[in-house]
Amino acid sequence: MTLISAISRMVSGVVLPSFAERFRLPALLIFSQTTQLVVLLCLALMLTQGVSASSLVAIMVLLAVISFFNGWFAPVKSSLLRAVVPENERVKAIGLLSTVDQTFQFAGWTLGGVLLTFLGQSTALGITFALLIVSIGCMFLLKRYGQRHETAGLRTGQGFVSGLTAGWKILYRHEGLRVLVMMDLIESWVGTIWIGAVTLTFVKEALHEGEAWWGYINGGYYLGTIVGGLIVLRLSRRMRGRLTASMLLGASLFGVLTLLYGFVSDSMLALLLVLLMGPAYQIRDLAQETMVQNSSDEQTLLKVAAARSTLIQLITMLSIALIGIVTDLIGVRLVYIASGFVLLVSSAYGFVQLQLRKKGASLEREHL
Repeated sequence: MTLISAISRMVSGVVLPSFAERFRLPALLIFSQTTQLVVLLCLALMLTQGVSASSLVAIMVLLAVISFFNGWFAPVKSSLLRAVVPENERVKAIGLLSTVDQTFQFAGWTLGGVLLTFLGQSTALGITFALLIVSIGCMFLLKRYGQRHETAGLRTGQGFVSGLTAGWKILYRHEGLRVLVMMDLIESWVGTIWIGAVTLTFVKEALHEGEAWWGYINGGYYLGTIVGGLIVLRLSRRMRGRLTASMLLGASLFGVLTLLYGFVSDSMLALLLVLLMGPAYQIRDLAQETMVQNSSDEQTLLKVAAARSTLIQLITMLSIALIGIVTDLIGVRLVYIASGFVLLVSSAYGFVQLQLRKKGASLEREHL
């Protein structure tokens, strides 16, 4: 299921720029969310029936459709944010949105199982549908607001094939963006160590704890990202003009903490480390997202974001397919230790290219 989701998101990122050439971005978001709502309703109806081989295939197809349209959300949101938020407020706005995202992720991890247990599947799905309807309603408000500001969705006369390749050409030509994307790909390759199967294996084999601690580790990480988002909100003014240094600091701290996590055997210490990883990752991620937004105007940012998302999904898909084999070969503890080293190599690469060779200078301030 994870692999199907990654493939669908990758295809989604490839075709998104061509759709964005023909429709306004808020309209794309509304269509995406509405389609997911309809497909989720079909999925809920299928889950009430007995599961057979044919129905299982149909369920996988529906999940692929949901993932496809869900893959539009992040690039479109990034482009709209670039359009409506002034440069001097961008770090704060990204930090605020990320904090809200992580808060609901944390609530989802901790409350989702409780809702299913006490309210049942039907009520939990009903709550899901209600939240999606609220989301679509909010997007209609965004449509009215965004028409004055965003221009990325207007027709530019590009053909379908040109729309597919535009973002890739920008990534290739822009030196600073190439470095950021290379760091993204390295970090995405090792990022699959945090998928459920690997973290559960680490909890059982390295920490010698049960499934409950798997939940604590997941919840602790999301709680750390919420704290990290709040820290970024407080430091947003200081980060302006220091985006490269902030990103490299966060990336280095995340690598060091991952490396230490691979060595620990005490569960409380492991929980503390994942709590600290949250702020480190948020500082890195929010500084990097701001740099990407500064690299392009509204008309090209979505194409850049879609191409970047496609590459990340491709690497993630390959990593998911291989991580289980690697874990079996070298052991789960060594997987985390090796990943920590790789993350530090990525940070060193970014320091040389962005700081010493000054390729990050053009990403510190807004593209004109």
